[in-house]
Amino acid sequence: MLQFVLTILLIVPIVIESAGQWSYDSIKTWGRGNRYCAGHSQSPIDLRYNVSTYDNRLKKIVLEEQRTWGTPEFLNNGHTVQLDLKKRYVLKNLAPGSEEYSVEQLHFHWGHSADNTNGSEHLFEGQSYPLEMHIVTYSKWYANIRDAMTNTRALAVVGVFFELTEKPNPSFQPLIEALAKIQNEGYQAEVSDLFDLKELLGDKRMERYYRYDGSLTTPPCYESVLWTVLVDPLKISMDQLNAFRGLHDFKTKLMANTYRPVRPLGTRKLFRSFPTEDIQEGIKLRMTTELNNGQNLKNNMQLIAILTCLLMVVVL
Repeated sequence: MLQFVLTILLIVPIVIESAGQWSYDSIKTWGRGNRYCAGHSQSPIDLRYNVSTYDNRLKKIVLEEQRTWGTPEFLNNGHTVQLDLKKRYVLKNLAPGSEEYSVEQLHFHWGHSADNTNGSEHLFEGQSYPLEMHIVTYSKWYANIRDAMTNTRALAVVGVFFELTEKPNPSFQPLIEALAKIQNEGYQAEVSDLFDLKELLGDKRMERYYRYDGSLTTPPCYESVLWTVLVDPLKISMDQLNAFRGLHDFKTKLMANTYRPVRPLGTRKLFRSFPTEDIQEGIKLRMTTELNNGQNLKNNMQLIAILTCLLMVVVL
């Protein structure tokens, strides 16, 4: 009898994990009941220009609005907040000669109130952003997202970074206002018709992105995702960011650090849609800043050396 009880106790955590009761507090245990989470094609990754390859076949992605089937609903699912878009949009030109992808939902990943740097899942040149949005889609070759989930490249996710700015993003505000109504797990609220995903993203932003084959970033971590991460971030104010930080998870705790650490790229290929001469201005600015900081440090050291010599002369 004792042996039976012990066996049950050992099995229960695995059953719970595979049933979806996972947590960001126990990321290292995700692989117990979800074998894909320990795979070699996992997401997110660090997006590095110097390990990427320019692919001139990657064209501007088109987000096209379809017939509206109802008002989008925002849900607090205990792990994040998710907006059900009710097949309102389709993505086109995701890959050369590819089919269209139906937009199922979008959700977010962020850090915590004492950290305005970390929060995004993907890194950009080793740096994090405070918020990342994932637009989840599936191939129209499948009847629904569940049928598509385990098939290679049947899912496509677009990652979008957010950076802090002084002014609020007006295109983002309808979602922020809805967050106040879904503070706890299981709560849901309709989002104002003023929210327009196409307006939020803009047309130009869809031209420049990184592309790789990866996985879902939460259990069951299926390695069936065609990833697109846009290079140019959206803007968000501190007040708008704090609206996410006031949400509660399935344990009634404040949701914090809702992101998975980056996984190795391994033998996979990382592609980009922009050529060498079109490298992001942000990278150039970061490189220039680091160079200037280095030069300033060198100048300061030289100044200190001169002052030290003068001081020694005065003392002597």
